[in-house]
Amino acid sequence: MKTLTMNVKPFLALLLPVVLSCCSAENSNFQTDELIGVWSGLLFQTEAKFDSLIILPANNPTEARLYKNSEKTAYPILRKGENLNFKDSSGLRFDAFLSDDHKILSGVLTHDLWAQDLNFEKKGDAWVSKVYKPEIIDTDYIVYLEFYKDSDENVQAYIQSNKENRELHFTIEEVLIEKNNIDFRITNDRFGISAVYHSGKKNMVLTYGNAGGKRKIQLRKLQADALEGYLPRSPKEKYRYKIPKAPDSSMQTASLEDVGIDMSLVGFMDKMTGNEYKHIHSIIITKNKKLVFEEYFHGYDREYLHDIRSAFKSIASLALGRAMMKNEELKVENAILDYYPDYKINDTQKKKITVYHSLTMSTGIKPEDEDKMQWEHNDWVGYKLNLPMKHEPGKIFEYSSGGSNLLTGVIEKSVDTYLPLFIYEELLLPMGINKFQMLTSPQGRGYLAGSFFLRPIDFTRFGLLMLNNGKWNGKQLIAESWIEESVKSHIKGNWPKNSGYGYLWRLWEREIGGKKMKTVEAWGNGGQFLIIIPEIEMTITITGGNYNLFPDMEEIPFSILDKYLLPAVK
Repeated sequence: MKTLTMNVKPFLALLLPVVLSCCSAENSNFQTDELIGVWSGLLFQTEAKFDSLIILPANNPTEARLYKNSEKTAYPILRKGENLNFKDSSGLRFDAFLSDDHKILSGVLTHDLWAQDLNFEKKGDAWVSKVYKPEIIDTDYIVYLEFYKDSDENVQAYIQSNKENRELHFTIEEVLIEKNNIDFRITNDRFGISAVYHSGKKNMVLTYGNAGGKRKIQLRKLQADALEGYLPRSPKEKYRYKIPKAPDSSMQTASLEDVGIDMSLVGFMDKMTGNEYKHIHSIIITKNKKLVFEEYFHGYDREYLHDIRSAFKSIASLALGRAMMKNEELKVENAILDYYPDYKINDTQKKKITVYHSLTMSTGIKPEDEDKMQWEHNDWVGYKLNLPMKHEPGKIFEYSSGGSNLLTGVIEKSVDTYLPLFIYEELLLPMGINKFQMLTSPQGRGYLAGSFFLRPIDFTRFGLLMLNNGKWNGKQLIAESWIEESVKSHIKGNWPKNSGYGYLWRLWEREIGGKKMKTVEAWGNGGQFLIIIPEIEMTITITGGNYNLFPDMEEIPFSILDKYLLPAVK
């Protein structure tokens, strides 16, 4: 395929933060002081393709009705036991299951390469679920344009967004003002940006262009106390720590001091009113298995789904562990190609690649270009399997999203269930997680290497699940033996330097309260981290928007971690 429809990939280069240099205002027909301040507007937004899905009759479902603007499309339901399904040739599909007592219906709707949760309510003789707009990088995408004067009284400006930090991609070399037109000369001719300022109306129209065309948006000037979104948090009020509210009965709360954490930990919060720690989106801390700190930035809140990128690989390892509990024949020694009989691969080395090798980034297959794989190919598994061998399986650690994604067919064939539905039914819902979004390939396979959206507080639950040795609310979701094997060092990783690598978990040591302690960590592009410290029963969850920015995506959150969070542990 040429374009990954509604995927995060095509939008990674859509809007880029820009540092604007000196501006000549000799020919302006307004006082440039009128520009000074922060202007904002909604640049991108997604829409729900459907409004709602109705399943009926409730007691014995036979028909599904998808609605958009009151228009209905009906589909016959295929039923196998308590599982319900329909799909069409476009890739649209519905998968759900009824609880044993038929009082709960939970499901997944897949369209435009995304699988998302459906939460049904029983209304009369029907099940009804709202269909929400997809959460991708340009959902609720606000652009901010700040004008200011430097020490030489030259007007300068800075463009940023609430969703991501895009300083990597281009800068503006010059700003030219002619009457009420503002032109920005930039370093990348694939993009264009200009503005028109109407002095009398005190409004600004921003024109943004890229290969997909041009769009115009209205910008409004923000009050100085309404900058949250542009800044990590509003400078209006001094931070006051509060014990977080428990998301549900499965998670207890406590104060920082109750669990032996010094209040110096919150020292970074007042610095979050500037740009020192830009594009940190959330920080959540548990200690002694209690939620003690939960804060959101750049306009995010608890309910907003966040892309955890490659940190999802670690959850994929847990999903495999769950599948092993459902099918005892699934073992790490099994050959990967046994789960893909339709591929005619005769390479003797590839026939030696096992589940273990996918779990430890050691398949030996040449690393893929993930963008090329997703943008230009329908079959992401086939693309990876047909790349040449580079090393003997099991010998060399080489990070590969395509290699870990080979587990998608392993799980699906082992449990005979559509992968997004299996993850929802067997892993998420038992943990109290009922909101998620998962990328699927054009062939309809769930993608296990990233682009998984969930609430950061739910990301935190997986750290608690690990600390509980696979048990949640008294139920053994993942075998304790699998947790133990997952956090053993099976191969030496290449980053962080001298780190170990388990079953899709990074294994490291950090200095905590003046002492070196072992950590188990999930990492994702942009600053997505789940850090588990078993010795002191502590987890730290961080999400961010510093996508593809190295070393910012690690240095910014780790500077908070090393300066404030970890030293505060008594």
